[in-house]
Amino acid sequence: MDDSVHTRWPIIEVTAPDGGRSLWVAAVHPDKAVAAVKALVPWNYVARLTIHRFAPSRKSDELRAGQVRRLRL
Repeated sequence: MDDSVHTRWPIIEVTAPDGGRSLWVAAVHPDKAVAAVKALVPWNYVARLTIHRFAPSRKSDELRAGQVRRLRL
């Protein structure tokens, strides 16, 4: 059985202390997305939920439930 999440996932914007920004996607409920990303970045980075959602367009874009990934643009 495929346990990949087939939905639109929340996108989280992360800002580093130097002002650098990155986008992350989390295959979790939007209420838990920021916490999931903050667990992976340094404590002094700021993470905020955006209004945007990520929809996988190919098999390589898919995440399994609970996974978090930095988006490479």
